[in-house]
Formats: sequence, structure tokens, C-alpha cells
Amino acid sequence: MRSFFLFIIRHYAVFLFGLLELISLYFVFTYNNFHNTFFINSANGVSGNVLNTYGNFQEYFSLKEVNDSLMHENALLREQLLLSAIPDSSSVLVKDSLGQPLYSYIPAEVIGNSFTEPNNYITLNKGSNDGIRENMGVITSSGIVGRVVKVSPKFSVVMSVLHSQFVSRVAVQKNNSQGRLTWEGKSPTHISVIQVSEPGTLNKGDSVVTTKISPMFPPDIMVGTVESFGKDPGSNYYTLNVRLSTKFSSLQFVYVVNELLQKERTDLENSATDAGN
Repeated sequence: MRSFFLFIIRHYAVFLFGLLELISLYFVFTYNNFHNTFFINSANGVSGNVLNTYGNFQEYFSLKEVNDSLMHENALLREQLLLSAIPDSSSVLVKDSLGQPLYSYIPAEVIGNSFTEPNNYITLNKGSNDGIRENMGVITSSGIVGRVVKVSPKFSVVMSVLHSQFVSRVAVQKNNSQGRLTWEGKSPTHISVIQVSEPGTLNKGDSVVTTKISPMFPPDIMVGTVESFGKDPGSNYYTLNVRLSTKFSSLQFVYVVNELLQKERTDLENSATDAGN
């Protein structure tokens, strides 16, 4: 304490000068309108910059939450536009031109997703309580995702398109040349369409879509675009290398497809098969 007082006494002139300087500045900015206005404007500018910087920090740390919310809303809006849908509280209903209900779409969130394994699966936060059953197709606004293979009351598991046992009929959109979709386990961004008998004139970038033959998906849902193609050696069939339109590495929201007339269609096809036997 004695050293502190000695320090003050030794440098009292500096402290006295500083005190007098502060007093003089106080009188200048208090009783001089020009300086007073300048000081207030400067203080407001500094405080504004501080508050703006603080607000930017707050926005940065809440960015993920805002982004998730916007992505959810964007996914719902894009699905409605893509599917010409009429939404209700829990699903999206699609009708034909005569008003006949064809499909309902159950929105779900992806809570588990693999895309680098030889056989990949996706877990959804919806199950039988929400109307999901096995063998329903799953799509996004950008393309197909897979097929439901297991269901519990609150969850469901989807066999991804990126699975060696996933099969679906697809077609080149411009000429309806059809083939079978199959994944060879090489890349999560590409898939093959095999056994295409008459592809016609193909070009890089041609769209590949689902067909009416597949009971899992509505027709004309995007699969991907042709990157390359060629005739199989010793065969009359062609194989197409297709870049998938669905980005499996960033899946967040999907729609589960419920074909409302599937039972009637399946029963009729089974009865025709039984009659033939």
C-alpha cells in the first residue's frame, strides 16, 4: 500500500493533468452545442456498430436452427408444387384430372441414413401410427429414395436405392425406353439402368424417370440423368450410367408414397395369374 501511495505522489502531475483534461472535455461537450452534437452522434455510431456486431454473432450461432426450419418449409413447398398436391394436416393427397384420389404422401424426417455401405438403409421418424406400411415407395422433391421394408408404430426403415437388392422399373423420359434400376455399390451418386432393349437416340443429360409399371412410385418421378451408355457385349441390351438426382449424403425430409388403388390393382393381377394357372 505504501508503494502505491509513493507511486501516486511521484506521478501526481500526470494524474492531475488527466483529471483536468477530463473536466475540460466535460465542460466543452456539455456547454458547446456543436461539440455536444458531435459527441452524441459519435457515441451513437460506436454503440450502433457494437450492437450490429453482437447481432451478427447471434445470427451466426442461431444459423443452423434457422436453416433447418427453412429447409423443412422449402421441402414441403417444393413437394406440393412438384406433385400438384392438396395438403392436409398429416399428408398430401394427389388426384387425377377427374378428381379420383390416386396417391397420398406422408411427410417424414430422416433420422438415420447410410450411403457408403454395400447395402444402405434409411430410418424415418414416422411409422404405422402415421399410415406407413411395408413396400411403400419413398421420394423427395428431387427424386426417388427407396422402399419401406420395416415398420414399427413410430418408426420405419427404408431400403435405399443404394442397395444391391433394390429393383425398380424406370424409363428414359423422352422416348419411354425402359430398363431395370440396379446399384452396383460403387458410388452414392450414380446408378445403372440395365436391360434396356431399344434406347433409341440417347444423349448425355437425358432424364430417367419412374414408370407406371412400378407400384411403388407414381410415374415420371425423377431418377437422374444419363451420363454414359453402351451396348452390353454379346447382347442386344444396353446399360445406362445415370447420375442420381437425389443427394443421399444430405437427405433430411422425404415423402412416403401410398398408392390408394394398389390393393385393387394387386388383387386383380393375382387373380389373373391364378386364372392362368
